Amino acid sequence: MNIALPVAADPAPAARAPGPLADGPVLVTGATGFLGQHLVRGLLAAGQQVIATGRNLKIGMALQAEGADFRPVDLTDRPGLLAAMKGAAAVVHAGALSSAWGKPRDFHASNVEGTENVIAAAIANGVRRLVYVSSPSVSTRQTDQWNQTEADPLPDEHVSLYSHTKRLGEDRVNAAAGRIETVILRPKAIYGPGDTAIFPRLIKAAARGRLPQIGDGNTITNLTHVSDVVQAILLALTSDAAVGHTYVITGGEDVRIWDVIREVVTRSGFEAPKRHWSLRRAMRIARILERVWKLYRLPGEPPLTTYTAGILGLSQTYDISAARRDLGYEPKITVRQGIEETYRANTAPPAPRAAEERVAPEPLPVPVTILSAGKAWARGWYIYPRNASLRWNALPAIFALIEHPVHGPVLWDTGYAPRYYDATRRLPWRALRWLVPTDIHESDSAVAQLEKLGFAPSDVKWIILSHFDPDHFGGLKDFPEARIACSWRAWEDARGRTGLAALRRLLLPGHLPEDMAGRLRLLPDPDGPPISVFSSSLDFFGDGAIRLVELPGHAAGQLGAFVRRQSDGADLFLVADAVWNLAAIEAVGYRGGAHRWTAANRSEHDKTYGRLRRLRGAWPDLRIVPAHCPRTWQELGEPRETLN
Repeated sequence: MNIALPVAADPAPAARAPGPLADGPVLVTGATGFLGQHLVRGLLAAGQQVIATGRNLKIGMALQAEGADFRPVDLTDRPGLLAAMKGAAAVVHAGALSSAWGKPRDFHASNVEGTENVIAAAIANGVRRLVYVSSPSVSTRQTDQWNQTEADPLPDEHVSLYSHTKRLGEDRVNAAAGRIETVILRPKAIYGPGDTAIFPRLIKAAARGRLPQIGDGNTITNLTHVSDVVQAILLALTSDAAVGHTYVITGGEDVRIWDVIREVVTRSGFEAPKRHWSLRRAMRIARILERVWKLYRLPGEPPLTTYTAGILGLSQTYDISAARRDLGYEPKITVRQGIEETYRANTAPPAPRAAEERVAPEPLPVPVTILSAGKAWARGWYIYPRNASLRWNALPAIFALIEHPVHGPVLWDTGYAPRYYDATRRLPWRALRWLVPTDIHESDSAVAQLEKLGFAPSDVKWIILSHFDPDHFGGLKDFPEARIACSWRAWEDARGRTGLAALRRLLLPGHLPEDMAGRLRLLPDPDGPPISVFSSSLDFFGDGAIRLVELPGHAAGQLGAFVRRQSDGADLFLVADAVWNLAAIEAVGYRGGAHRWTAANRSEHDKTYGRLRRLRGAWPDLRIVPAHCPRTWQELGEPRETLN
């Protein structure tokens, strides 16, 4: 089968290797998408530091495990982008809503406003260069177009919302050219291992018997292997000649798209298309389907859109001479090679993970100060085992200051902060004050106490959150320079919650910094060496100073931290709200009472209680530090107030 057709091309210079960006990392938007993942890995392979942003937490965590600094920032989150770009030397804006169908407001928010946010954040942070990944569809018309170049005039009307909003994104980038170095790339029809858009959609349609051939079968187009797109982006990051210009990127071959489709479909075990629709008929059916979907507001995408019909039935080819000249770009992967590689990658079993020896490092002793930011009040029956007392008890909101020899002051939670009163002034949040009365003063806050100990807010570079209860993260806004670390499970549960959905999780959205996502460091599930009764742990800095374990039950993704106090060599276990006080695990058979009623997962809550009881028996010298235990506060705390 002859897939590739001959194409005339001028001799091109050999592609040069991109030089390193010595002045800082490269930030990639859309890093959890198909192209974004390949780009991040390409940059890492070139020895480049990478800040990866995107919405898919699991893919982001995988990129983080490979060496990227993942931040779960959406394109609509300007404060988050601003925070994430601090220190970046360059930005590759590859994030977009890429679809043949959708709501105009969604396309505009992602592809236009999102691009505006990226540009604003990049300029504010002094980023040197912005590479914008656009699309050749900005120049597409519903007619055959041959050997198009970047200089060809763009149409007044676009073939889809996607192409229209990508054109508007280009306009924003070009308007910023005087304030930042800009390069625009238009890669055509990206495919390769991990592709979720082109070949998988065709295979799915063929599997359902819904893939007619559109046109006479001689539609000519260009495809681009994802590794070639990555090559072009790396070159665009370093080419001086490219600044201020736009380049179409393709695989350099003109191919019959229906030859490619037949090979992909048949290799996947399905029958090649037998039905034939003229382009005119396909367009007519697509318009009817689009009207029906709009009229009845049907979910998902119509089976056929005018944009897709045009792609499959109209020839679209491009001249990449400018990219060859200015970037030194030269496609490396032929279409036949790309199909073979994609097929192998999508059908090969996952490589077995090499076994790693899990040996726990010797704990690094560090100065640890136990503090409390504010206090809550609860009656005895609510917090103590088998206690019917109506007497009010003062409960500390314990957090810890850990002074790391390399990373400086690290906070384990922050306790309450006076802003709690503003956040709970109105219903439904006012209910929190009724359920749990509090005393919180400015002098009680974490930032005030650290200043008394000689630390400025800017000195704190890391805050580790056990979970997202207001008495544990109330002080986040007081430390604007700190990176914030938490379990990915905790963030997945907390992000985007508002109103009653947030109240059910005891989450006060107003306590979260506006740039929270841009400062987050999401922690993976612990898979490091065991610690006593815990089968795995996560060494936060990799030196044994702070070792984290999962304490599920009370809240999604709740963590505990083992630290060794330098002053006396005592081992401390900061358990947050895994239990409210030591009496709860000292009482045999006690399951937590009110603490269990409020647990996010009661089954996991019970398991955590059992694990903590076994831990006390296995490690009698360990000091377990619950966040609200008066006895622990009196024995270990640095009092700034009385609890009575």
